[in-house]
Amino acid sequence: MHLSSGKFAVVEKSHEFTLVPWRPIIDRQLGREVMGIVQGGSVSWQLGRQRGLER
Repeated sequence: MHLSSGKFAVVEKSHEFTLVPWRPIIDRQLGREVMGIVQGGSVSWQLGRQRGLER
């Protein structure tokens, strides 16, 4: 999502969402599931499979 204050990713949790600053690692995973786990002051990224229909 592009806003006047910069580029953001939409993080969804259940029925809520949060905007977080875009990071270069997310660019390479566009269209795939990405999970970030916040622990303390750092984020651990888990990169998943592509979303959509599977064969």
